[in-house]
Amino acid sequence: MKDEFLTSDGTEIEYEYLNNCDVRDKTTSVVFLNGIFMHYESWKVFSKNLSQYIPMLFHDFRCQWGSGCAVDKECSFERHVEDLKELLDYLGIKKAKFIGTSYGGEVGMLFGATYPEYIDSMMIITSTARTDKVMESKALRWKDGAKSRSPEIFVNSWLSDVYSEGYINSINNLSQIIASRLTGFNYEGAERLLEAFLRLNDLNLLERIKKFEFPVLIISAEEDNIKPKRFSEEIYKQLKSALHLTIPNSGHAVVVEKPKEIGYLIKSFASGTI
Repeated sequence: MKDEFLTSDGTEIEYEYLNNCDVRDKTTSVVFLNGIFMHYESWKVFSKNLSQYIPMLFHDFRCQWGSGCAVDKECSFERHVEDLKELLDYLGIKKAKFIGTSYGGEVGMLFGATYPEYIDSMMIITSTARTDKVMESKALRWKDGAKSRSPEIFVNSWLSDVYSEGYINSINNLSQIIASRLTGFNYEGAERLLEAFLRLNDLNLLERIKKFEFPVLIISAEEDNIKPKRFSEEIYKQLKSALHLTIPNSGHAVVVEKPKEIGYLIKSFASGTI
């Protein structure tokens, strides 16, 4: 059931904490971190068979969906990290396995660089530690789509960057289907999240992740058109303890295109078998 947490700067964060196993003091929790336009409910297709074994935390970042996004409040990767730390402390979670896709993986890396004592291990799915000019140009196009406040224009501003050609061609009216699911979406918040993403290079993540002592599982997608595989390879090369796997025949939204493969990897990661 959805709850709300008030951060130290007065921003409401919507979250859900599933702890059905009654062993929180003995079991590491799993923390799921959303992609930039994602709602935390999207993770539940992967978590429904795990919550009886391990506690799970979902939340929407500030400026995502129903979480707060006041114009006078900061929206940045650094603030996401502080929000998450405050939420973990509130819930009494001292150690966690972090799973983040895209924007969420980037928040996860910054969290790991800032508060490594909270990290048991990390799974990063189609994320990047830096942007380049091509990535920035696409993000600006997405921002223009969000400014339109039109679900159809917004979805079409990023559809072919996020999904593979094969996936788009396999589903009739995909853009209309996605647009129909955007009731309650925060378009102004999306603009601010994209502005935060466009400042990613200021964080110097590629250098900072060299200090990670915890293991990291990196997942890339062979046909990723926004954060290509080479950006995952860059992350892998910086880490002391890492495994990099590539999912074939999938675009950036591999959690949508390949749910069986990602579900298997999440279950294996959460159980410690990979």
